[in-house]
Amino acid sequence: MMLPPWFQQKVNPVYEPDPALANQKIRILFLDRSLRTVAGLMEGFLFAEQYSPKDGILQKLDPRVKLITLLLWVVLVSLLHSLPWVLGLYGVSLGLALLSRVSLSFFIPRVWLVLPLFAGVVALPATLNLFTPGESAVVLFSLGREYHWGPYRIPSEIALSWPGIHVALLLVSRVGTAMSFVLLLTLTTPWPNILKALRSLRVPMIYVQTLGMTLRYLLLLGQIVQDTYLAKKSRTLRPQKTRAEQQWVAGQMGMLFKRSLHLSTEVHRAMVARGYQGEVRILFPFHLRAFDGLFAGVCAALMVFFIWGGR
Repeated sequence: MMLPPWFQQKVNPVYEPDPALANQKIRILFLDRSLRTVAGLMEGFLFAEQYSPKDGILQKLDPRVKLITLLLWVVLVSLLHSLPWVLGLYGVSLGLALLSRVSLSFFIPRVWLVLPLFAGVVALPATLNLFTPGESAVVLFSLGREYHWGPYRIPSEIALSWPGIHVALLLVSRVGTAMSFVLLLTLTTPWPNILKALRSLRVPMIYVQTLGMTLRYLLLLGQIVQDTYLAKKSRTLRPQKTRAEQQWVAGQMGMLFKRSLHLSTEVHRAMVARGYQGEVRILFPFHLRAFDGLFAGVCAALMVFFIWGGR
């Protein structure tokens, strides 16, 4: 079969890239960066399931023992009032991560790039001598004289106080250490085992069921939001006015809520049709072993040591 003459003609390409644009950075919009970050967190959460099948110390434990001990570590963090002892407790979490074959390059960023930084922003005002009086560490600016406003006193110099810095560091380190133990639980334990362990500890079924559904729908709804925005962007020739964009976002929020209600109803009906009654059932039953008792005993001894030293 012969090709038509017009197909054999050599013409210039429709678009020729400009070599001068090769080294220029492309500006990504805030909404694009936010959606990319959320998608990355979702992907990282799913990718973290690779650690639960590994042959580590926490993976060998009974999920009930693991749940109780790690939650007791979280409670212990809130009881310590000494920063060095809280940091020592954080070292225990890093040691458990290494013994559980969890990569520290994966573990540490997922702890310190989320809530601890937010807690640091919340604790930032406590570093000022306005709220935490004490010896000044860094003077920010001077007002010239003191001011009194009812029972409140504004010092002549606004500065970072040493007691305030200690309070902020203690709060951030507590949050980071507590998150480390919680993250160890979720990384080394499959999600159905966590839910069943909660039911074994007599947590009400409605809370366990809600927790399980929340995890599933967070991943699904996050993907729906990303697909919806990508579909809108691929059909948009030029940016619209801010008010029009806000109206589109508000409409999509309502549509997403409607879709989530419809989807939850359909999923619940499908689960009930397959025999679901609210209880979490897995193929492998829980069994307590001597190793579980040894681990619980070592953790209890360490907890007593930290309570005695950090009081």
